[in-house]
Amino acid sequence: MKLYASPLSTAAFKVLAVVHELALPVTLAPLDMMKGEHKSPAFLAKNPNGKVPVLEDDDGFCVWESNAILCYLAALKPGSGLMPMDARGVAQVQQWLQWQATTLAPSTTEVLMETVYAKMMGREKDEAKYVAGLEKVRRDLGILEGVLTQREFLCGSLTIADFSLVSNLLLRAPMGLELEAFPHVKAWVARLEARESVRKARPPL
Repeated sequence: MKLYASPLSTAAFKVLAVVHELALPVTLAPLDMMKGEHKSPAFLAKNPNGKVPVLEDDDGFCVWESNAILCYLAALKPGSGLMPMDARGVAQVQQWLQWQATTLAPSTTEVLMETVYAKMMGREKDEAKYVAGLEKVRRDLGILEGVLTQREFLCGSLTIADFSLVSNLLLRAPMGLELEAFPHVKAWVARLEARESVRKARPPL
């Protein structure tokens, strides 16, 4: 299998972390987004949206959207427990994956756009947009804090949902995001970042 990704993509990070967690044979194929490699005809044939990450299996089968990739990887090793087998367990994981895609990821992206990505693009931070994004992230962290007071992981045991959500907090230092007000979230992040799979997936930042 081959994973097309960008070095600072938080979406690619979570996929890499699960790849390492499951010890799957996946080759990383970095794309230079600044050079527009994600818009090349060859790549658009794999993902017409022109976005990363994309996972290509050995027979040419491609999956895009990072949470869908996580589901595919977990299905390759059903005994791992990263995706539950019962209906309620599946629903819980999907609930968090969808919340990540519709709520947490957009919030953290607003902050990243005015910090990490603004620096990469050589532009000044829009302070008003940054503050507004930070407030949304704190709102989301409040929801996570309430859930994590009752359990160590989002669905009880470790699942792909944990990898998906923690990816959005990977770059919290350059984002200027503090977790002190959310002690259970901070402990959850620490548990995940202590895993070898997560350490191996971290980008060189």
